[in-house]
Amino acid sequence: MKYLLLRNEKSVRDIADKAYKNLSDKARKQAETALLKINPELKTFKSVRKGFIVRIPVIPEDSKSNRRNAIDPIENIAHEMSEKLKQFERSLDKKFIDLEIRQKDFIQSLKAAGKELKSQPNGTAATKILQKHITDSKKQNDKNKKLGIDALKKMQKTIATFNR
Repeated sequence: MKYLLLRNEKSVRDIADKAYKNLSDKARKQAETALLKINPELKTFKSVRKGFIVRIPVIPEDSKSNRRNAIDPIENIAHEMSEKLKQFERSLDKKFIDLEIRQKDFIQSLKAAGKELKSQPNGTAATKILQKHITDSKKQNDKNKKLGIDALKKMQKTIATFNR
């Protein structure tokens, strides 16, 4: 269901003109009748105040391109959530890419230092421990990335069901 917030409308005709555009006279009459049917408060228009929320019905001549100024709060929230999730997904991707770059740089540093470490007492063991730590860390980061992306996809799929 779409909604419209009244501002300075003086009649049901004004509301129909605001809620729909390019209506024929016949369609405007249908729109006014449908508005009154779904919003009986509009029959005594003087009692309706600025800020009143009017339910906007679908009429036969209505289409997405014909609708204007009408808001479906659920679609609006779903759209905002979807945009925020896309933004979060881009941020998450960037953070994991940066982390992978840092890990690769660290591995390169470790390989360079490995030659020097081997000449030290217990250097070979220390090098193996560091390599194992880096490998385990990379595996954990890959697992976290997969879990994060899977969770995002599930949220995006849920939000997609909100669109009507």
